[in-house]
Amino acid sequence: MKTLRGTFDNLVSTMKRYDLYQKDDEVDFELNELSNLIDEVEKRMVCIEKSAEEINEAIGRYTERVDNNETFVMSITDHDSIMRGSHDIEIALDLKETECIDNNWYGLFAPKDEEEIVPRETIILIPKDSIVEWKEPRLYYNAKVGAKAKVIQDYTTEHESDDNYLIVEWLDEKANEQQSGGYERDCFKEEFDQPSVPTFLCHSDDIHSVVKDVISKLKDVQVDGETMDYIVKQLGFEEYLLRSLVMKADFKDTKDLLREKFELEL
Repeated sequence: MKTLRGTFDNLVSTMKRYDLYQKDDEVDFELNELSNLIDEVEKRMVCIEKSAEEINEAIGRYTERVDNNETFVMSITDHDSIMRGSHDIEIALDLKETECIDNNWYGLFAPKDEEEIVPRETIILIPKDSIVEWKEPRLYYNAKVGAKAKVIQDYTTEHESDDNYLIVEWLDEKANEQQSGGYERDCFKEEFDQPSVPTFLCHSDDIHSVVKDVISKLKDVQVDGETMDYIVKQLGFEEYLLRSLVMKADFKDTKDLLREKFELEL
């Protein structure tokens, strides 16, 4: 059974698979807004269900008498419960009406100051082992323009807010006996050479180590194509790999494969 949240999560997963947005860009912002709205709508739906249950409960007290064509007088409490319940449903259906949020109906809407604060994701801006160049002569520094240094610690979004320093190790004579250590990021050119790793995710030494270990194990068991196909399916990367392979392959090879597939299906 499809749900708003499930459908949204599937969409986000697909967009991530094809790198259709980046963290903190406009698309990410809009997706967060939509995610919050879905959360609110789903809570409003719970309010509607509970209000309907209260209405049914109040009406249920008189169902048997109605079935028996008996006369009865509805209590003021039940009358008010039905009227209030129907009114609550109207409020919950109107996204412009915030009463259900302001009054935290059924404990579903936590007050703003009690909401869990989600920490900002740390993003690596300059990966460890990147090569950076000194930008220009500066007073009290010996390094010459173009002096190369290796970054020995990931520079992340956390450093931006903290100290804005790159921790480097000098690599050539242009360093002119400048000591390795921390230097302001602005001292270096904006361009830098990425470390030689196969993917962006592998900029993390720990993750790269896991990836190499997985590859080594697959080689040890002499994994075959059928098993790799199974692994790819289990990871949910079929569509991504298909597109990637088609885009990277020679056009003639792709055309020949399509012709072969067409002939096999005749």
